[in-house]
Amino acid sequence: MREDAGDQKRATEAAGSANSAPLRAFSIDTRPMEDQQRLLEGTPQDVEGGGAADEGPTYTVGEALDCIGFGRFQWMVLFYCGCAWGADAIEMMLLSFLGPAVRCEWGISPSAESLITSIVFCGTMAGAYGWGVLGDARGRRVGFAATAAFTFAFGILSAASPNYLSLVVLRGLMGVGLGGAPVAFALFLELVPSSKRGVLMVALQSFWTIGSMLEAALAWAILTDWGWRWLVAISSLPLLALLLLYPLLPESPYWLVAAGRTADAQALLHKIARTNGRHLLAGRLQPSAAATAAGKEQAGTKALQLEGGGHGGSGKGNKVWVPLGELATAFRPLLTSGLRRTTLLLLLIWFVNALCYYGLVLLTTSLHTQTGGSACGAIGRLVLSSGDLRDIFVASTAELPGLLLAALVMDKLGRKWPLAASQLLIAGCTGALLLAPSHLETPLLFLGRACSMGSYAILYVYTPEVFPTRMRTFGLGVNNAMSRIGALVSPFLAVDLVERGAPGIAEGTLALACLAAAAACAALPLETSGKALVVDAGDDDVVPED
Repeated sequence: MREDAGDQKRATEAAGSANSAPLRAFSIDTRPMEDQQRLLEGTPQDVEGGGAADEGPTYTVGEALDCIGFGRFQWMVLFYCGCAWGADAIEMMLLSFLGPAVRCEWGISPSAESLITSIVFCGTMAGAYGWGVLGDARGRRVGFAATAAFTFAFGILSAASPNYLSLVVLRGLMGVGLGGAPVAFALFLELVPSSKRGVLMVALQSFWTIGSMLEAALAWAILTDWGWRWLVAISSLPLLALLLLYPLLPESPYWLVAAGRTADAQALLHKIARTNGRHLLAGRLQPSAAATAAGKEQAGTKALQLEGGGHGGSGKGNKVWVPLGELATAFRPLLTSGLRRTTLLLLLIWFVNALCYYGLVLLTTSLHTQTGGSACGAIGRLVLSSGDLRDIFVASTAELPGLLLAALVMDKLGRKWPLAASQLLIAGCTGALLLAPSHLETPLLFLGRACSMGSYAILYVYTPEVFPTRMRTFGLGVNNAMSRIGALVSPFLAVDLVERGAPGIAEGTLALACLAAAAACAALPLETSGKALVVDAGDDDVVPED
């Protein structure tokens, strides 16, 4: 009893020390994320109970959600999180109009115009880690509210930018907010039954396409007459609407269990069951003792870091180097003999797909402003012709059939071969732009964007499936980071080169990159369609590559 009291006292002191500086230092601890992932899959050995009070039937969050099924509650969450995903797409699609409009008003160079887009992707890379850690530490609701408020604030402020430098800084900060967009994605996936995740992932991605189409339509309606400042301001309003509806957003039951709030998670599951008109399983929800133990140890580690302990270094030095060391440690399993080939091929595919997707989005506008009937007006305002705006809108609608086609074929034909075929088609479309007459540009851009969005849908399903459980979340995050690098490079191809009179170099580079990605898709050693997720029980328990 005395030892138990001492343990409780030490845990309370450690928790108090951690709570006094909740965001003082974000260190990577993969065990809570692993526990949440295991809970996501309903693996019983990862949630523990103990003692006489724990006797009786128990169930996991995954089992409860599978029993409740998909109903009205999830439809509401799908709409809310989908609107958040669509709002982020609006901000991304805005980039294809903002650069040319600012160039007309301020007379900036093609490289400076490209930087307006690239700085946003730099911001997303900087924000992705911080918002993800905040969502894991404070909950999905808090993480979502913080990123939405941050994005909205700097989006509105950038509409009032007095000069080019302030616009670049504010758009970069807005990009930091966009880096937290996957928080809404994670929240939705943690509220749906496992049998529906594949279809619902595609359904959620469809809101991205809807957001892109809405932004193209908005630009068609107001850009020429009102200017880019009004377009930027109005494009930020959907985020404000989401913030006003924030009190209706539920927390993730998986996060609640992993945070030790089992009673709150069970109450939420009862609410979901009532809303869907179903009954919850008999018994009680299993608590996560593993996450509680990891939290105590993490709190003690943070306390030691703040005191300057660990390897004899200063506290400041440790806060810099310890997270980097843990990041390297987390990355090392992705390069083991069983996964090295898959990891390297996927990194190339994610990079190229982002390069081509955003390259095609930007090409859609830049080609029309260079060769169509659009030009800078007498008062320094971009004047897009009605025909160019129509073609840009039509090209943006391509993403919806691309998503639907991907959803239809990837369960029947597998993942890797449809992915390879889509990359070949993108290469064909971008290569054909080199020789195609102007009236064929819109159909080719349409087909290319449809295939690129379909590739994204398949990658978001295939990548989590191919990695074992203990590295699944991190593996997806690494590939997402690589895609942001591809997006960062795309403006210098699709904007800078086009405006310097070398569109053929941009189109040829995209075509060659897609050919390389198609070869990488064909070389992927694993096909995951119809196979169970790999649960990695140890360092050597990795699916062998062919």
